[in-house]
Amino acid sequence: APSAKLVHMAVQWPPLFEPQHLACSEASPAALALSRHGRGALIAAVAAGDAQMPVDAKHLMLEGVAAHGPVVATSWDSEGLLLVTGSGVVLECPGGKPNDGRWHCTRAPGAKLPLAMGGKPFSGTVAVTRVGRQADAVALRAAVLFPEEASVTIFSHAGHAAAAWLPTGEVRVAVPAVAASFSAAGEHLLLTAADGSIMQMMMADGTMSEVATGGNHGHAWKGACRMLSGSLARLALSTSTSGVSEAKFILG
Repeated sequence: APSAKLVHMAVQWPPLFEPQHLACSEASPAALALSRHGRGALIAAVAAGDAQMPVDAKHLMLEGVAAHGPVVATSWDSEGLLLVTGSGVVLECPGGKPNDGRWHCTRAPGAKLPLAMGGKPFSGTVAVTRVGRQADAVALRAAVLFPEEASVTIFSHAGHAAAAWLPTGEVRVAVPAVAASFSAAGEHLLLTAADGSIMQMMMADGTMSEVATGGNHGHAWKGACRMLSGSLARLALSTSTSGVSEAKFILG
Protein backbone atom coordinates (compact mmCIF):
# COMPACT_ATOMS: atom_id res chain seq x y z
CA ALA A 1 0.00 0.00 0.00
CA PRO A 2 1.26 3.53 -0.68
CA SER A 3 2.90 5.22 2.29
CA ALA A 4 1.06 8.24 3.64
CA LYS A 5 2.69 9.34 6.91
CA LEU A 6 5.71 11.59 6.47
CA VAL A 7 8.32 11.68 9.24
CA HIS A 8 10.63 14.70 9.16
CA MET A 9 14.11 13.86 10.42
CA ALA A 10 16.16 16.48 12.30
CA VAL A 11 19.19 16.47 9.99
CA GLN A 12 22.05 18.78 10.97
CA TRP A 13 22.93 20.03 7.48
CA PRO A 14 26.30 21.60 6.58
CA PRO A 15 26.14 25.41 6.37
CA LEU A 16 25.20 27.04 3.05
CA PHE A 17 24.16 23.70 1.59
CA GLU A 18 21.20 23.35 -0.79
CA PRO A 19 20.86 19.70 -1.84
CA GLN A 20 19.11 18.85 -5.10
CA HIS A 21 19.63 15.07 -5.32
CA LEU A 22 19.24 12.07 -3.02
CA ALA A 23 20.87 8.66 -3.40
CA CYS A 24 20.68 5.41 -1.42
CA SER A 25 22.95 2.37 -1.71
CA GLU A 26 22.32 -1.33 -1.20
CA ALA A 27 25.80 -1.39 0.38
CA SER A 28 25.28 1.32 3.03
CA PRO A 29 22.55 2.11 5.59
CA ALA A 30 23.17 5.84 5.06
CA ALA A 31 21.74 8.23 2.46
CA LEU A 32 23.59 10.80 0.38
CA ALA A 33 22.34 14.28 -0.50
CA LEU A 34 24.15 16.24 -3.23
CA SER A 35 24.07 19.81 -4.47
CA ARG A 36 24.21 20.64 -8.17
CA HIS A 37 27.88 21.60 -7.97
CA GLY A 38 29.41 18.68 -6.10
CA ARG A 39 28.94 19.35 -2.40
CA GLY A 40 27.39 16.53 -0.44
CA ALA A 41 26.13 15.38 2.94
CA LEU A 42 26.29 11.78 4.09
CA ILE A 43 23.22 11.25 6.28
CA ALA A 44 23.63 8.68 9.03
CA ALA A 45 21.33 5.65 9.15
CA VAL A 46 17.99 6.65 10.67
CA ALA A 47 14.61 5.15 11.51
CA ALA A 48 11.23 6.86 11.69
CA GLY A 49 11.17 6.35 15.47
CA ASP A 50 14.19 8.63 15.82
CA ALA A 51 12.39 11.70 14.48
CA GLN A 52 13.20 13.87 17.51
CA MET A 53 16.89 12.97 17.59
CA PRO A 54 19.50 15.12 15.79
CA VAL A 55 20.80 13.29 12.71
CA ASP A 56 24.41 13.78 11.71
CA ALA A 57 25.19 14.72 8.10
CA LYS A 58 28.90 14.63 7.27
CA HIS A 59 29.98 17.22 4.72
CA LEU A 60 31.86 15.97 1.65
CA MET A 61 33.19 17.32 -1.62
CA LEU A 62 33.12 15.62 -5.02
CA GLU A 63 36.38 16.37 -6.83
CA GLY A 64 36.50 16.66 -10.60
CA VAL A 65 32.81 17.41 -11.08
CA ALA A 66 32.30 21.18 -11.34
CA ALA A 67 34.07 21.60 -14.69
CA HIS A 68 31.48 19.40 -16.43
CA GLY A 69 28.41 21.40 -15.44
CA PRO A 70 25.73 20.95 -12.78
CA VAL A 71 24.84 17.47 -11.57
CA VAL A 72 21.45 16.34 -12.92
CA ALA A 73 21.44 12.69 -11.78
CA THR A 74 23.21 10.44 -9.32
CA SER A 75 23.16 6.85 -8.12
CA TRP A 76 25.17 5.08 -5.44
CA ASP A 77 26.11 1.41 -5.22
CA SER A 78 28.88 -0.83 -3.90
CA GLU A 79 31.23 0.37 -6.66
CA GLY A 80 30.75 4.05 -5.82
CA LEU A 81 28.87 7.02 -7.22
CA LEU A 82 27.65 7.47 -10.77
CA LEU A 83 26.79 11.00 -11.91
CA VAL A 84 25.37 12.71 -14.98
CA THR A 85 25.91 16.43 -15.53
CA GLY A 86 23.82 18.88 -17.51
CA SER A 87 26.19 18.58 -20.46
CA GLY A 88 25.53 14.81 -20.62
CA VAL A 89 28.95 13.84 -19.23
CA VAL A 90 28.91 10.68 -17.09
CA LEU A 91 31.28 10.63 -14.11
CA GLU A 92 32.35 7.77 -11.86
CA CYS A 93 33.45 8.26 -8.26
CA PRO A 94 34.86 4.87 -7.17
CA GLY A 95 34.75 3.52 -3.63
CA GLY A 96 31.85 2.85 -1.30
CA LYS A 97 32.29 6.12 0.61
CA PRO A 98 34.38 9.32 0.59
CA ASN A 99 37.95 9.42 1.88
CA ASP A 100 38.55 12.17 4.46
CA GLY A 101 35.52 14.08 3.22
CA ARG A 102 36.53 13.94 -0.45
CA TRP A 103 35.31 11.70 -3.25
CA HIS A 104 37.38 11.77 -6.43
CA CYS A 105 35.42 11.53 -9.68
CA THR A 106 36.60 10.97 -13.25
CA ARG A 107 34.83 10.95 -16.60
CA ALA A 108 33.47 7.54 -17.57
CA PRO A 109 34.43 6.07 -20.96
CA GLY A 110 32.11 6.56 -23.90
CA ALA A 111 29.88 9.23 -25.38
CA LYS A 112 27.83 11.85 -23.55
CA LEU A 113 24.20 11.13 -22.72
CA PRO A 114 22.21 13.07 -25.39
CA LEU A 115 20.69 15.87 -23.31
CA ALA A 116 21.36 18.71 -25.79
CA MET A 117 18.92 21.61 -25.39
CA GLY A 118 20.25 23.88 -28.14
CA GLY A 119 22.89 25.38 -25.89
CA LYS A 120 20.50 25.91 -22.97
CA PRO A 121 20.97 24.18 -19.60
CA PHE A 122 19.10 20.89 -19.43
CA SER A 123 15.91 21.43 -17.42
CA GLY A 124 14.36 17.97 -17.52
CA THR A 125 14.74 14.98 -15.19
CA VAL A 126 17.37 12.23 -15.38
CA ALA A 127 18.13 8.98 -13.55
CA VAL A 128 21.18 6.76 -14.08
CA THR A 129 22.38 3.37 -12.84
CA ARG A 130 24.79 0.53 -13.47
CA VAL A 131 23.04 -2.60 -14.71
CA GLY A 132 25.77 -5.21 -14.99
CA ARG A 133 29.37 -5.96 -15.81
CA GLN A 134 30.46 -7.60 -19.04
CA ALA A 135 34.18 -8.41 -19.31
CA ASP A 136 35.94 -5.13 -18.46
CA ALA A 137 32.93 -2.88 -19.13
CA VAL A 138 30.03 -1.90 -16.88
CA ALA A 139 26.74 -1.44 -18.72
CA LEU A 140 24.72 1.67 -17.84
CA ARG A 141 21.06 2.64 -18.09
CA ALA A 142 19.55 6.11 -18.01
CA ALA A 143 15.98 7.37 -17.89
CA VAL A 144 15.36 10.85 -19.29
CA LEU A 145 12.22 12.98 -19.05
CA PHE A 146 12.73 15.81 -21.50
CA PRO A 147 11.03 19.14 -20.71
CA GLU A 148 7.39 19.39 -21.85
CA GLU A 149 7.28 15.68 -22.79
CA ALA A 150 4.89 13.23 -21.09
CA SER A 151 7.14 10.23 -21.45
CA VAL A 152 10.25 8.55 -20.07
CA THR A 153 12.95 7.69 -22.63
CA ILE A 154 15.26 4.83 -21.66
CA PHE A 155 18.86 4.86 -22.91
CA SER A 156 21.44 2.08 -22.63
CA HIS A 157 25.24 2.21 -22.81
CA ALA A 158 27.52 -0.83 -23.18
CA GLY A 159 30.15 0.78 -20.93
CA HIS A 160 33.20 0.76 -23.20
CA ALA A 161 34.94 3.77 -24.72
CA ALA A 162 33.56 3.32 -28.25
CA ALA A 163 29.95 2.90 -27.09
CA ALA A 164 27.18 5.42 -27.67
CA TRP A 165 24.02 5.88 -25.64
CA LEU A 166 21.21 4.13 -27.54
CA PRO A 167 17.48 4.70 -26.98
CA THR A 168 15.98 1.36 -25.96
CA GLY A 169 12.44 2.23 -24.89
CA GLU A 170 9.84 4.88 -24.18
CA VAL A 171 6.97 4.85 -21.69
CA ARG A 172 4.24 7.47 -21.40
CA VAL A 173 3.60 8.90 -17.92
CA ALA A 174 0.33 10.39 -16.70
CA VAL A 175 2.01 13.04 -14.52
CA PRO A 176 5.33 14.77 -15.25
CA ALA A 177 8.10 13.80 -12.82
CA VAL A 178 10.24 16.38 -11.02
CA ALA A 179 12.73 13.71 -9.85
CA ALA A 180 13.66 10.17 -10.83
CA SER A 181 15.92 7.46 -9.45
CA PHE A 182 16.56 3.79 -10.13
CA SER A 183 16.38 1.13 -7.47
CA ALA A 184 19.30 -1.22 -6.88
CA ALA A 185 20.26 -3.06 -10.08
CA GLY A 186 17.98 -0.79 -12.10
CA GLU A 187 14.92 -3.05 -11.91
CA HIS A 188 12.55 -0.24 -10.87
CA LEU A 189 12.38 3.48 -11.57
CA LEU A 190 10.94 5.80 -8.90
CA LEU A 191 9.21 8.88 -10.37
CA THR A 192 8.38 11.74 -7.99
CA ALA A 193 5.67 14.19 -9.05
CA ALA A 194 5.43 17.83 -8.00
CA ASP A 195 2.75 16.96 -5.40
CA GLY A 196 5.08 14.45 -3.72
CA SER A 197 3.35 11.33 -5.01
CA ILE A 198 5.74 8.60 -6.19
CA MET A 199 5.14 6.06 -8.92
CA GLN A 200 7.29 2.97 -9.40
CA MET A 201 7.86 1.79 -12.96
CA MET A 202 8.92 -1.80 -13.61
CA MET A 203 11.73 -1.70 -16.15
CA ALA A 204 10.85 -5.16 -17.47
CA ASP A 205 7.46 -4.14 -18.88
CA GLY A 206 6.81 -0.45 -18.08
CA THR A 207 3.94 -1.11 -15.67
CA MET A 208 3.32 1.55 -13.01
CA SER A 209 2.24 1.35 -9.36
CA GLU A 210 1.88 4.05 -6.72
CA VAL A 211 4.27 3.70 -3.76
CA ALA A 212 3.62 7.05 -2.04
CA THR A 213 0.59 9.32 -2.07
CA GLY A 214 0.66 13.02 -2.88
CA GLY A 215 0.32 16.12 -0.75
CA ASN A 216 2.59 19.05 -1.51
CA HIS A 217 3.07 20.12 2.15
CA GLY A 218 4.60 23.36 0.84
CA HIS A 219 7.67 21.50 -0.35
CA ALA A 220 9.56 21.42 -3.62
CA TRP A 221 10.25 17.69 -3.94
CA LYS A 222 13.80 16.91 -5.12
CA GLY A 223 14.22 13.15 -4.92
CA ALA A 224 13.41 9.80 -3.38
CA CYS A 225 15.23 6.52 -2.89
CA ARG A 226 14.80 3.23 -1.06
CA MET A 227 17.20 2.90 1.87
CA LEU A 228 18.95 -0.33 2.87
CA SER A 229 16.44 -0.63 5.73
CA GLY A 230 13.58 -0.64 3.22
CA SER A 231 12.37 2.84 4.23
CA LEU A 232 11.44 5.29 1.49
CA ALA A 233 13.60 8.40 1.93
CA ARG A 234 12.72 11.74 0.35
CA LEU A 235 14.46 15.07 -0.13
CA ALA A 236 12.56 18.33 -0.33
CA LEU A 237 13.21 22.06 -0.11
CA SER A 238 10.88 24.47 1.64
CA THR A 239 11.10 28.26 1.62
CA SER A 240 10.53 30.20 4.83
CA THR A 241 8.57 33.45 5.01
CA SER A 242 11.91 35.29 4.96
CA GLY A 243 12.81 33.61 1.67
CA VAL A 244 15.42 31.23 3.09
CA SER A 245 15.48 27.77 1.51
CA GLU A 246 15.65 24.86 3.96
CA ALA A 247 16.36 21.23 3.08
CA LYS A 248 14.11 18.50 4.48
CA PHE A 249 15.01 14.81 4.82
CA ILE A 250 11.79 12.84 5.17
CA LEU A 251 10.94 9.19 5.66
CA GLY A 252 7.68 7.80 4.33
